[in-house]
Amino acid sequence: MKTLLGSQSLWDIVEKGFQEPEEDEDQSVAQIAALEKTRVKDKSALYFLYNAVDESGFKKIANAASSKEAWKILEVAHRGNHRVRQIRLQTLR
Repeated sequence: MKTLLGSQSLWDIVEKGFQEPEEDEDQSVAQIAALEKTRVKDKSALYFLYNAVDESGFKKIANAASSKEAWKILEVAHRGNHRVRQIRLQTLR
């Protein structure tokens, strides 16, 4: 997933996150354009995450407001699965 998002120049927005500014009135035209570009990148990354997961994963991230939030939800969900696999492996040994 990191490779897919990186190939689209979207991984940085997922990793660092994006917060909407509280006020749009005091911004220059260039700042507004940069803000819009960042919004588009965030929504594009969120779109890729939606398409990459199955139905149960989609249900977990459907209400995420940003790509970073969705990524964190997926990280926690899969980290738990990894721990469960480690415990099962130890039990088999």
